[in-house]
Amino acid sequence: MTDQARVSHVGAGEDAAGTFQRMLAIAARLFWAKGYAATTTREIARLVGLQKGSLYHHIEGKEELLYRLCIDALERVQEAAEQSVHQGTDATDRLRRLIHHHVTSMLADRDKHATMLIELRSLTGERRSEVIRLRDRYEALVGEVIAEGQREGIFRADIEPRYLTLSLLNLLNWTIFWFDPERPLSPEALSQILSTVYIEGVSSLAGRADGWRQDRTKRAPG
Repeated sequence: MTDQARVSHVGAGEDAAGTFQRMLAIAARLFWAKGYAATTTREIARLVGLQKGSLYHHIEGKEELLYRLCIDALERVQEAAEQSVHQGTDATDRLRRLIHHHVTSMLADRDKHATMLIELRSLTGERRSEVIRLRDRYEALVGEVIAEGQREGIFRADIEPRYLTLSLLNLLNWTIFWFDPERPLSPEALSQILSTVYIEGVSSLAGRADGWRQDRTKRAPG
């Protein structure tokens, strides 16, 4: 379908809220494909099916689109993570559920999440501060699940929870850039792989095994 055909198809009978959501989706796709700086409001307006002047009835400018899609991406993954944490039976189950919901939510809306990760730096002032606050709130939620597992003796305690948290978020977030929806691996299957790799790596048993190996190395004759 051509751009013009797509505009005609999705714009018919649409209300203001629908138009705005479509603007966010189109902006996210362009920001990820071309970069925020290289994308123009004229280009966004054309793909939405609006005159450039009409675009400003819905938004203040291009930065508002970036801000709103970043907020939307973070709120969606936060909501999914909070639900998963409440449903879990122990720290391992909560973390496994959190990983599953993070991965599936992120990959269900790849353009927004990828744009948020890459282009957050392009926001300014209070908008940037608010997005960072939301990001930090999510990081704190993940960190608390990990710290809880350490207190329960389930997760290894020889690494600070902050570094375990950052390692997990790095592992989860950057899969968005290599995951291929055309291949057989589904988001659900990917989440299971990541859960296994991470949870087995941070288990208290893994920590004791590492300590045993280090101790053996120290005692080995030179």
